[in-house]
Amino acid sequence: MYMKTGIKKISLLISLLILFVFLAGCSEDTSASNATTPATVSTTGPSSTAPYSAGDVIKNPQDPAQTALLIIGYNSSTDKYERAFIYPNADGSWGYRVNKNTEKVSRVLTDRIYTQKVATVTPSLVPVRTHVTTATPTSTTSSTKTSTTTTVSPTGKPTFKKIVPDEGTAGTTVTITSLTGTNFKSGAIVQLTNADNPNITATNVDVQSPTLMTCKFVIPANSTPGAWDVVITNTDGQFVKYAYIFSVKSAVGTSTTTQSDSEGISVSPTFTIGNDVIMTITGSGFQSGNLKVQLTKSTGSRTLITARNVRWDSETKVTAWFTIPEGSKGTWTVVVINPDGTTRTLTNGFEVKA
Repeated sequence: MYMKTGIKKISLLISLLILFVFLAGCSEDTSASNATTPATVSTTGPSSTAPYSAGDVIKNPQDPAQTALLIIGYNSSTDKYERAFIYPNADGSWGYRVNKNTEKVSRVLTDRIYTQKVATVTPSLVPVRTHVTTATPTSTTSSTKTSTTTTVSPTGKPTFKKIVPDEGTAGTTVTITSLTGTNFKSGAIVQLTNADNPNITATNVDVQSPTLMTCKFVIPANSTPGAWDVVITNTDGQFVKYAYIFSVKSAVGTSTTTQSDSEGISVSPTFTIGNDVIMTITGSGFQSGNLKVQLTKSTGSRTLITARNVRWDSETKVTAWFTIPEGSKGTWTVVVINPDGTTRTLTNGFEVKA
């Protein structure tokens, strides 16, 4: 009797112990299995292909201006973006444009300056509207506040008007005392460019105002004589290019004297031993417009050379750029042809010596 009772008690204790172990296992802390695994962030170096595509809104993180660039598209054959300015809406979203103007700019230059992508939009859905800000002044005669709207012009790409002087000799340093235009920014880069030569980058660039800067060009002695382009690039990547505006003269091989005739026409130089000539013609009655300058002679395998580019400087000065073909040795007559057909002539005024 007592033995049976003891066995029952032992069985009951074992059952209770098993139940306790089971309940303890079910109540274990399962928080570890529910922990969030941190996301892995991978970074890659700069790509040699275009990192931006149509619709990307990009900014220069160093520029506090409330504008950005909208990528309109990318041309892989020219490696250039087509882009436009875009402005934020009142709620901070992007945005709208103030006009339909776009520009095509080097991908490399854009990627280097505009390193932050802030949004992606559909270019065709970005509206064009006037860029306005609203001021709310307090009236001194009434407690009612009124709103006024002021139009704000965005900072645009630089423009070019004039460079003084507009010529220099190879192997010398030229001090530019006046380079005028609009929208010049501090830090702007000024260059002379020619397809057959390395770019000549100006030193001592001093942006005195948005419309005036000065600089110096150190022109290498082996620079190709002829017409060069002036290129001005702001720190935001916007630039202007003015073709054939700066003349590089040869250090040797051309005369510095002038020749004139009874009509009062004079030219400088009067001869060349090279095939590229920048000729300055002075006289009177030169007309702006479709002005032509030619070299003519009556004998030889070549009897006519037309200037590849002519610049009307004033009624008394014309600048002409010639490419002298092989086999042109001899004495030539200089003829200036005005848009109305009248001419100014310097007989046997120029000689090709080689």
